[in-house]
Amino acid sequence: MSYETKIFLLTLAGSIVLAAAYLYIQDLLYIRVTGRPASERERERIERQNRPLTRSRYIWLSILVGSAILFEGYVAVWSNDYRGWSKLIPIGWIVSGGIPFFHLQKRWRAQKRASD
Repeated sequence: MSYETKIFLLTLAGSIVLAAAYLYIQDLLYIRVTGRPASERERERIERQNRPLTRSRYIWLSILVGSAILFEGYVAVWSNDYRGWSKLIPIGWIVSGGIPFFHLQKRWRAQKRASD
């Protein structure tokens, strides 16, 4: 086995062990603080994500994602760091930033339509 392969495998194994230890500690702390099973932590997170958007949260998220898209547009178009085919990298960032923005707008409109 080559040195590079050994380093790769050790790094991969270490990251898996680190992730498992992090999850174990997070679950342990949740159980001790709340006294409920750790499976409810994920259920609570999903409930928090799916709660109705407030107007201020909608505006904040729109500004945050919109500014990221504008920055990525600046990097792709006006900076001279990316030339030729390498401009596809920031254009991919724009597309990957546009998808959450689209879903945020769609969610907000559906929520407004349901409340009217």
